[in-house]
Formats: sequence, structure tokens, C-alpha cells
Amino acid sequence: MVLHSDGASALHRRGSYGWPPGRRFVPIDDYEALLDRAFEQVPKGITDRGSWTLPSPDIDIEGASTLIRNLGAIAERMDRDPVHLYQYLQKELGTAGTLDSGRVILKGRIPPRAIKGKLTSYVNEYIRCEQCKSPDTTFGKDGRTTVLRCQACGASRPVRL
Repeated sequence: MVLHSDGASALHRRGSYGWPPGRRFVPIDDYEALLDRAFEQVPKGITDRGSWTLPSPDIDIEGASTLIRNLGAIAERMDRDPVHLYQYLQKELGTAGTLDSGRVILKGRIPPRAIKGKLTSYVNEYIRCEQCKSPDTTFGKDGRTTVLRCQACGASRPVRL
């Protein structure tokens, strides 16, 4: 660190730290003004984390079958393909079923708690960003790998579809 004749370093000369260290000195007041300006340019919906909630599944057990009446609405709220969500539920619950115009008929008597748990695990695996926990994500391709890209923070991670 270079000290000046008065014994203060370049970062301490005006009594406050600055950024970036090195050749150009920006006082903290200017740096905070730049941060405020950058924050104003961030879209409002991205910073509002309380706006996204998962709809409660409408589950009925009829005889030896389990119906999820609003899977289409759930998939639409998640901004995901209903077929992908349906296939995930089939695989995770270990059962066969049919997808018919936004509703699912699964073979077997499946407890609603198990279905809600699998929907929560789907959200954690395919919806939420691991870095900032935002639900504003999309699938994309990086070469041959499918990645989950966050629209809020820009992070990406590989996922298996």
C-alpha cells in the first residue's frame, strides 16, 4: 500500500474509502449514488419475492384413482410445460396415469400430502434459483446441456429434464 507524505493511504485521503481501488478514486458518496441509480433500473417485479405462490392442488381420490383437477393451472403458474410436470409426478410417485386437458388421473390411492410434497420438490429442483431463490427462471440450452437460467440474478445451473 502506498502512503502519502501525511501518512494516509490513497484510500484514506479524504477520510472515506472509495471504489475501485487503484488509479481512479470515487468517494463513497458517489459510489452510493451509483448504487442507488443501478437499483432504480432493476425491474420492480424481480425484487418482489413475496408475489409468487404455488396454487394449492385440487386432489380427489375416487375409488382406486387419484385426480388432480388443476394441474394445468399449477403448471401455468409455474410457467412450465404441463407434460413435464405430469411426467415428473409420474416418475416420483411411481405410478401410471393420464393427462387430459389440464387434469391428471393417477392410478392408485395417493395421499394428498405425498402429491404436495412432490410439487414442492419440483419447485425446488426446476423453478427456484439456488442463488437468489427467485422463481423467475427459464430453461435454456448451453451446448448439449439444459440449464436453468435465473432472470433476476443471471445465475445458471444444469438440470436434467
